Amino acid sequence: MSDKTAIFSNDNTESPLQVIRQTMAVSLSDAGSATVSFATNRGKGSGAQVIGVDDYSDVVSTLQGYADAGIEEREEESLSPAETIRRTIRVEDGIVSFRTRSGKGAKPAKIPMAQFNEVCELLTGTVEAVEAAGQSLSGPAIEDAPDLEDEAADEASLDEDYSEEYDEDDEECDDE
Repeated sequence: MSDKTAIFSNDNTESPLQVIRQTMAVSLSDAGSATVSFATNRGKGSGAQVIGVDDYSDVVSTLQGYADAGIEEREEESLSPAETIRRTIRVEDGIVSFRTRSGKGAKPAKIPMAQFNEVCELLTGTVEAVEAAGQSLSGPAIEDAPDLEDEAADEASLDEDYSEEYDEDDEECDDE
């Protein structure tokens, strides 16, 4: 048990270099293979990176390549919940886990494998009720809404009428 209690949870002033130097270690995994582990920061939401020694050189050269060439900013992919499930579903230690959204704060659903089919059957049985409840919350059905294409055509017609009346040569404009 530690005899210290942190008062400020984010009061870490150590640089990533200091943390790596303090935490890097090579050890044998439970399976008997050599691994290297290190952390780059401390505190909640961070953890050690554990890499097989055989993969370590490739990992380091990949990171160095990004350091040399730069890292492109990527927009977060806008995936449907079903596609997010397809990319995240896993079974580990008899537990099925998946996410329905990605991004910061997205937590996985966790279901014991023995109960997964039963959970899916329950969810399947709720589809009609959920859709009906959603429709009652969202108001009139789409087919009852005004036709947006007709409104856009009316606006375009007005723009054409206005442009025929407007003559650029009649207007004097100072762009300075």
